[in-house]
Amino acid sequence: MKEMCQMRGLTLINYILALPGIAFALTIHEYFKALVSFRLGDPYPKLHGRLRANPKIHIEPIGFLLMLLYGYGWGLPVNTSRTYYKDKKMGTLITYTAPSLVNLLFAFAFFVLLLSAKEVSYAMGLGLPLNSQGFAQSVQTIAASGYNLLSPGPIISFLTGTLYQIVYLFIRYNLSAAIVNLIPVYPLDGSFLLENFLSGENRCKLGLYKRTLLILLLFLFMSGFINALFDPIIYALLRPIN
Repeated sequence: MKEMCQMRGLTLINYILALPGIAFALTIHEYFKALVSFRLGDPYPKLHGRLRANPKIHIEPIGFLLMLLYGYGWGLPVNTSRTYYKDKKMGTLITYTAPSLVNLLFAFAFFVLLLSAKEVSYAMGLGLPLNSQGFAQSVQTIAASGYNLLSPGPIISFLTGTLYQIVYLFIRYNLSAAIVNLIPVYPLDGSFLLENFLSGENRCKLGLYKRTLLILLLFLFMSGFINALFDPIIYALLRPIN
């Protein structure tokens, strides 16, 4: 019973450690979508107050909860209008691909940071818990020391292990935000990219099935299909820093 309670506690902590990464990935994704569309001449993002990198205005509850529970989700879609772009097709393409590229850029930058930290720690023989379960391993180190919080070793292990896991999850959620938005179902960016290449008539036909496709998308999330589809890609990319 004690071990089960400890496992539940660690699971709760893992959710808490994931919050910064989720909030950042979803916020920066939608913020850059709004910014790019605005720069291309669309006044809607500014009129709707979306030109601020504030999580409160970019996070959508269902998408956020899905990201927390399943690792994939979405932010609050930015209301854009392609009629203001000089080149409607190219403008739409840029607006709805740029956010994923930004997520990938942040993921890559912090990936390099963690990989460098891991290699330095290994080269110097520091033995720090620099992996995706850094928090749990650092807690084990503290327990092994007899909860001696006066010794610097366990404290350093705890701080570095926890920070490493937070940044690891930051990378993971930026990757997932970039990849899952390729799905061509509203409210994901892929739906707008698909409509960009359809005729007006076919866009109207697709719009008739928007709600049905959304329900199907939610089913795919909760059934684990999305995880089965994208997890192998995500974890293959993360393997060097795991």
